[in-house]
Amino acid sequence: MNCIQSLVCDERIMRKATVHLPVMVDKVVDYLVFNKKGVYVDATLGCGGHSLEILANSDAFIIGFELDKKQIEIATKRLSEFRKRASFVHGNYRDMEKFIDKKVDGVLFDFGLSSYQLDDPERGFSYRKEGPLDMRFGEKGVTVSDMLEESSEEEIADILYYYGGERASRRIAKKIKREKPKTTEELALLVRKTVPRNKAHKHLGRVFQALRIAVNDEFRNIEEGILTASKVLKEKGRLVVITYHKDEEKLVCKKAKEKSLKPLFKKPFKPSKDEFQRNPRCRSAHLRVFEK
Repeated sequence: MNCIQSLVCDERIMRKATVHLPVMVDKVVDYLVFNKKGVYVDATLGCGGHSLEILANSDAFIIGFELDKKQIEIATKRLSEFRKRASFVHGNYRDMEKFIDKKVDGVLFDFGLSSYQLDDPERGFSYRKEGPLDMRFGEKGVTVSDMLEESSEEEIADILYYYGGERASRRIAKKIKREKPKTTEELALLVRKTVPRNKAHKHLGRVFQALRIAVNDEFRNIEEGILTASKVLKEKGRLVVITYHKDEEKLVCKKAKEKSLKPLFKKPFKPSKDEFQRNPRCRSAHLRVFEK
């Protein structure tokens, strides 16, 4: 991709990101900012979709955390109308305690990928778009390509099985070590050749999910994020968490229970049929609300 193509592609993705609807935003506003004022942490700022709705529907102040510099740039422009009530930190949410000197009224986590990340082929998150095997949320650390090169066949198989529930993990891992894929297209073709054709998309989803979780150390981040959130929350403060697969959700519930964060509802909220029609990517989302 030349420089002009790259700029055009980036501009298109940015436009798409600014119109993408945040998941279950009404529930987030209703249960996180229930008193319509106070200080809140958007621990997974992304392009600012949830923060925008919170700021537009309350007198709250938002502190947003994001590893991706480009997404902070988008969020800064998107929330410019509310710049006096918003502050952004380029960093990992598990370090939020270092940047917050007073207790906050609520913390939001949305553990899904943003449209900006998914739609940018250079990030390597999607098996539908050709790009490098990167998948990092930020700019630091090893890429998926590096991880596959440095890991043994057994280690790759364990990653695919434990982080993605992939039953063909050993066959796929063996081919990865033999063929050494360097791009998303090469990896996707390798998986398609290894599994039944009519179920390839499900296997691809699990494989890409597992590699993304591993390279970003997501489960450890979630554990430390919930722990840190419990420390910065006021008494009666709210924790709202959106997860996208059962292992994330189990981990969140486990850590919340350990920190005596009380669930306000027995069952998670799910997107409505109307929201699913507008945004099919939200189909697996579960939203849970906890109180300190």
